Amino acid sequence: MDYYFKGDYPLSGQFLPLLKKDGLGAFSLKIFKLDSNKFSTLDALILEQYYLLNKEFNLNTLRVVNAGASKGEGVYVYDLTCSTLYYHASSKIELKRVLKIHPETCTKYIDSKIPYLNKFLLLSFLIPTAIQSNLSMAPLKVSELVSIMQKERHNMYTLGTRRSIPVLLEIKKGNTFVPPDTFKDSGVVDSFSPDTLSLLHFDSLTSCIDYLSGLGLTIKRDTLSKYIKSGKEFHNFLCKYSDKALPNNFDNVGLIIDEYKKSRSAGDSPLRGLSKVDSQKVAKLDSLKVNKKNKPILIRHAIKGAVLEEFESITDTIKYFLKINIKLDRKSLYLHLKDGKSYKGYYFSYK
Repeated sequence: MDYYFKGDYPLSGQFLPLLKKDGLGAFSLKIFKLDSNKFSTLDALILEQYYLLNKEFNLNTLRVVNAGASKGEGVYVYDLTCSTLYYHASSKIELKRVLKIHPETCTKYIDSKIPYLNKFLLLSFLIPTAIQSNLSMAPLKVSELVSIMQKERHNMYTLGTRRSIPVLLEIKKGNTFVPPDTFKDSGVVDSFSPDTLSLLHFDSLTSCIDYLSGLGLTIKRDTLSKYIKSGKEFHNFLCKYSDKALPNNFDNVGLIIDEYKKSRSAGDSPLRGLSKVDSQKVAKLDSLKVNKKNKPILIRHAIKGAVLEEFESITDTIKYFLKINIKLDRKSLYLHLKDGKSYKGYYFSYK
């Protein structure tokens, strides 16, 4: 609500210009408190949709309730040992709606090995050995999880540590932004590796970005966060989250996350070492993320059965058949890929 009380908002739409002109006194605020034992989140959304469609309330520019994305990258909320799964959201929008975690905050913490609110880990993948917590079983229990998070947010906000994550900046050999002898014997830099000339400590990502900006190197927060997660060097700098930001005995969890990232980037199966049942769970989840539109397509001769052509996408396949005067649209190709039947003397299949 601070957004409206402060008055610092763009004069767009129908409501905000009137609010700026007439002030808060010209409007009334009615709050509906729904008993969580009787009503679910969906019930609240239905009630909101009712008022959005009510012609009496004619200042609503958007008349469709934001029910969250039905598709998206799943987010898993674990404890710090990854032994307990508190919540699984099908998308970042759902995570924001249910647990009040902003999508940008989610992007910052997911798969980063940095605890969210000092108590939780946000991961993009399922750990089959994790036990599902009772907190995620019912709306009332989810409200308890939200309450725990809200309390921790309040504590961190009071202490002024909500956004401060200590980071380390390694200055590598060959760096042209910082002279090699700049920090020599300064007492504030530690030796880290043979390729590292200097190691700087920063209390937050912002202070690190400010330091780089002072050197004439402009980098966005999101970009630097991505470099930290992937371990990517930039201009002979390497930025990492400090060990101070990690809980004790965090090595095993860090290895789990690193192994998952390696297996995903290399295209290997991350299912090695899991039981058959657990492997099937992960495989089922991963199969939902496969984008078949960009999978290679094989064209076989209906009589000889030999592979005639291989195409990188559906679009390339359609273009090829147009060249040989065979009409084939996207919908038809999907059907032929699905049923496996012959069409004009050809079979279609994914590689």
